[in-house]
Amino acid sequence: MTVTPLLTPQTTVIETVSRHPLNFYESPSWFTTELLRYVRLSGVIGEPCVGMGAIASLLNVWPYTEHIWTNDIDPNKQAHFHYDATLTESWAKFPECDWICTNPPYAEFASPIIKNAYHKARVGVAAFLLTSFLEPCDDRAEFLQQHLPSLVLTLPRFCFRKDKRGTRWATDNITISCFVWDKRATTQRIIVRPKSQIVGFYKNPEQAISQERAEEIVRAIAYGEVSTNYSTSSAASTKQKILTQVAQRANF
Repeated sequence: MTVTPLLTPQTTVIETVSRHPLNFYESPSWFTTELLRYVRLSGVIGEPCVGMGAIASLLNVWPYTEHIWTNDIDPNKQAHFHYDATLTESWAKFPECDWICTNPPYAEFASPIIKNAYHKARVGVAAFLLTSFLEPCDDRAEFLQQHLPSLVLTLPRFCFRKDKRGTRWATDNITISCFVWDKRATTQRIIVRPKSQIVGFYKNPEQAISQERAEEIVRAIAYGEVSTNYSTSSAASTKQKILTQVAQRANF
């Protein structure tokens, strides 16, 4: 197993906010739970930028996950693999998967990771990216033209970090959206999610809900206790699977 440096760990200053080493920012739990209200991820799922496991830990309790493999370029992070996800050759070493779900580093590193993920996943990709990812920059214009996202779920701003004085929580200049490339989809949707409608929403890491509460929300979504917005065919399949699981528990 080899590790190719993605970034030299260092801290630089962009405007009034310091970047984290390796562009690492942990996703709030509601990124994942809100995605699961709109897309029923299933099968084998890959997380190529696992970090501390914010996404993977919730997908592990999602009943439709068959298996999840993880990767992170940082050898100090707990993961199955430690490869540079920007490199095509790294993806040849990853197991096959139905979905890729990740919050990759932004700037120039997002585009190659998303392109590799799209070609690796059998069904689709769900990625948390700056909303400006839709801009047809040179590194992704052709890809976006050929592969429009089937869903763009625009989310309220989250404060990933404090300002350079460390006195207040700060947001990026652009909010995050969840971009979904479902290879089965025939339509495109843009959906805006206000914070008042997001279950388990919090503004910054200090206000975070517990892992146990986040996992409860995941299960509530899976079993229909929290509203979902799946396509008609997906909703029917989900309902049938839930009914089957309920029957199995009743006969246990």
